[in-house]
Amino acid sequence: MEKNTTRKNLIQSVERALNILESVRDCKTPIRAIEIARAVGLSSAAANNIVRTLFIRGYLDQNENGRYVLGGQAYLLGTAADAWSDLRSAAREPMVRLSHATNSLCFLGVEYHQQIIAVNIAESAGPIIVPRNQDWLDQFHCTAAGKVLLTGMSPGKYAEFKASSQLRKLTGKTICDWEVLEKDLKKVHTSGYALCLDESVFGISSVAVPVYDKSRNMIAAMAVVFSSYYLTPEFRDTTVKQLKDTALEISSRYVRPN
Repeated sequence: MEKNTTRKNLIQSVERALNILESVRDCKTPIRAIEIARAVGLSSAAANNIVRTLFIRGYLDQNENGRYVLGGQAYLLGTAADAWSDLRSAAREPMVRLSHATNSLCFLGVEYHQQIIAVNIAESAGPIIVPRNQDWLDQFHCTAAGKVLLTGMSPGKYAEFKASSQLRKLTGKTICDWEVLEKDLKKVHTSGYALCLDESVFGISSVAVPVYDKSRNMIAAMAVVFSSYYLTPEFRDTTVKQLKDTALEISSRYVRPN
């Protein structure tokens, strides 16, 4: 009996440590220990013990005010776990050219554990910049890249995603009804591209297309992000063609690792 209790406690401790790391990652500014405790639902004493361990091991660091940020060991762990280096390498040059051609930010995302992970981002001289944190992790329903990734899910995976996800309202145009969203996804599947107008951030629009490997498996979604002011039918059609041409180039360059 004691053995089972010990194992349960061990798993719980690991989960708490991971929750702390994720809360620090998601915070836009350095965070105090008491704020970490509140974010993960622990007492100050319980959180402090884990925070101190992570700090000593280098997974957390402190600034001059004693607030916590992710440490160097977290960075090293993340870079060692890069499962998309081959895709990033194949996409880097074509995305830079696309960003320059459209004068817009270019975003390449993949679905991983029901989150949108940015594999590569190419910034332009335009006004759109990338936030420090990956604030879009759960924004499948209100970003063009997210909608494309949803259409690439198997029926079983989509059903699991739908059962465990909430459609957060971010602007007045965010789709928060599954029936409405699924009608939109059918259009994405038919047209081969997704368009979002002010759905995630007011004044920001995006267009995205799928990226396939040589076996026609969807491996990513690539989007161009721009001010909604520029969205006209002509701009949309030109951008979709540029995206599809760039996606084909990435597909031809990409070699899936064994």
